[in-house]
Amino acid sequence: MQETPLEFIDIWYYKPDGFAELGGVWPIRIGTNIAKPNYRNGPRQTPYCNIHFIHEGHVKLIYNGGQVVLGKGDMFCKFPNTIYTYRIANPEHPLRMTWITFDGLQAREILLMTGFADEQPFQRGTVDKDMELLLQQMFQRCKGDSRKQLMTMYSLMYRIFSKLLPDARSSDAETPSDWVSKSLDFIHAFYTEKITVDDVARYVGLHRTYMSKIFTREVGMPPSEYLIKTRLEQGKKLLLESALSVTEIALSVGYPDIYSYTRAFTRQFGSSPNAIRKEEKA
Repeated sequence: MQETPLEFIDIWYYKPDGFAELGGVWPIRIGTNIAKPNYRNGPRQTPYCNIHFIHEGHVKLIYNGGQVVLGKGDMFCKFPNTIYTYRIANPEHPLRMTWITFDGLQAREILLMTGFADEQPFQRGTVDKDMELLLQQMFQRCKGDSRKQLMTMYSLMYRIFSKLLPDARSSDAETPSDWVSKSLDFIHAFYTEKITVDDVARYVGLHRTYMSKIFTREVGMPPSEYLIKTRLEQGKKLLLESALSVTEIALSVGYPDIYSYTRAFTRQFGSSPNAIRKEEKA
């Protein structure tokens, strides 16, 4: 660690290359420190996002008209281009922190997703033993400059973010509209695969019969019918807007062969795929 008038500090700087900037977020600085009794930072702002993890001691954070004293196991963030001040709260007790400064198109959204807000840029009791280990491993990996070490360090950074995400709501806490929305999202995302209504129900976390009842009530048709309708409408779109063969279209929208696709298509639209394509060309 290097000694400065305010702290003992070990810090790593990273200048992202073109490859890194293709991602949604990348590190700028990773650091750890042991604060001296006169430790203070700010008031100042930076153009980057930042999360500070408190391992020992207490820090006083002054932000956006508010202030709070945080201790071991707590953390605070800094949103970009926002003034913050923080300083050691009790000079008689050592203050030790680790921080990650990061940037990218997804950086601010990650802070919001992990529970921070402009009006409350801190969280209590989130730095557990698992988080301590991840931070230690990340700091070790950032010392190298090989592509493999950087990729490992990136994966550790995302694992840290994932640990900070709130737990997903259980199916008991969700409403019928939530279940239907999730069902529609699943169908629209995977209709090209050989999914069934059982797969949709499993994804939502409901029994197939109950899920079908809720879906039919909310959408106006059973999920099996909606799945067929989605596949056929997308198939018709490909038929009229692409040069794919009917067999290629059938397989592209989740049908096992041209025969079952043609039967379903004709039943839905009143004409065979080839007939509708000829009509369109004429």
